[in-house]
Amino acid sequence: MKVIKENIAKNLGIIDLLLLSSGFENRSKELSNFLIKSKIKNSIIFHLDDNYHLANKNRDEIVSKLSIKDIVEYPKNDSYSTYNILFACITKKIENIGKNKIKVVVDVTAFSREILLMLIKVLTNEIFQSKIELNLVHSPVDNYCENDTLWLTKGVREIRPVFGYSGLMTPSKKLLLIVLNGFEDERTETIIDSFEPNALILGNPSLKGSINSNLKTLVDDKYSKIKSKFLGILKKEIEFSCIDIQPTIDILLKVNEEFKDEYNIVISPLNNKTSTVAVAITAILQDDIQVSYASANQYNIIKQLSPTNYFLLYDVTSYLSTETKAKSVSKNKTTRSLPNSLSSTKSRLKTK
Repeated sequence: MKVIKENIAKNLGIIDLLLLSSGFENRSKELSNFLIKSKIKNSIIFHLDDNYHLANKNRDEIVSKLSIKDIVEYPKNDSYSTYNILFACITKKIENIGKNKIKVVVDVTAFSREILLMLIKVLTNEIFQSKIELNLVHSPVDNYCENDTLWLTKGVREIRPVFGYSGLMTPSKKLLLIVLNGFEDERTETIIDSFEPNALILGNPSLKGSINSNLKTLVDDKYSKIKSKFLGILKKEIEFSCIDIQPTIDILLKVNEEFKDEYNIVISPLNNKTSTVAVAITAILQDDIQVSYASANQYNIIKQLSPTNYFLLYDVTSYLSTETKAKSVSKNKTTRSLPNSLSSTKSRLKTK
């Protein structure tokens, strides 16, 4: 739901554990600007250990503003180590809080899609099901560009399954790729070309599910270009939401049910963090689905994107329940899950 920024602190109330990420965009500081420090009992800020100067600067500002003591660094392009770091530090912190029900708030704004997917995988682990109340907060972009010269990323370094979302690939089945399209043409084309899928499903934000009409117009133009290039393998078109996770979960589960017997299904979320959260939950509910990520070679750190005057807030506690997972899994005969814990990797936890 939408929450006016001035109301977010009141809406969230007492926060037992706040999880944030630093980033090169000023939007990574938005939530910290509106929170009340005295209402935050514990906090962790995650930081890429080889990041841009602007990200370091934003990290320091957030740490100072909220008096954050725990700064957890994770390595670039090392998903196994990163997952272990996330799992270890969050588990330790939750154990130390020692309450029957712990309110966890995650600011998803500045996490990369890949790290966000892994973080959600950690927080929806069965060991936390009865322990945490999980809320996700996102500060969306109000507009992307004034002209056609804007670029968000350049080049694709690697295309890989997200750790924890490798799915179950059956050799006898064909490959179906689902792309939730966004504003990055090169990334979208590269991931489709690399997979060479037998069939493609393209997702485009609905008008109702778009942040605003200007963004809808821009993404429609990008969508039309991608669609025209891959018409030969286009199996289906779907609409998803950039402001609400449930409609996107519903349509992805429906697509999975329709095509799972014939195809191995891979999803690539290339739109905003809200739709990425929906992909994460879908793949957790139906863990034969693989989620793939295309890492970028270069980010445009010069262009600062303007935020909306509201936050998007999601209570995803219900998705942690055994009952919710069981209802979804019962529709899918072949399932698997990650172990509760992984081999330990030393967390680079700095205390200031």
